[in-house]
Amino acid sequence: MTTFAWLITGGFARGYRTQVLGVTTALSAVGLWAVGDLTLAQLVTEIPIILGGLGLAALGAKVDDAAGRGARDSRKR
Repeated sequence: MTTFAWLITGGFARGYRTQVLGVTTALSAVGLWAVGDLTLAQLVTEIPIILGGLGLAALGAKVDDAAGRGARDSRKR
């Protein structure tokens, strides 16, 4: 049961959940168009969602990178 809970809560993606969510959001919209569930016009209306998902993934990567480096003190300049 704990393995099932680990899978459902995304334990396998620890530290990368934001990136996975963002890329999945973008790919799902493009995938719906690729299999024919969306027309090209509908895909164009989904561009904000696609870009938002990619932006979320980039933000997650940036935050993870900053956390890995540690906080810099701006007074040390």
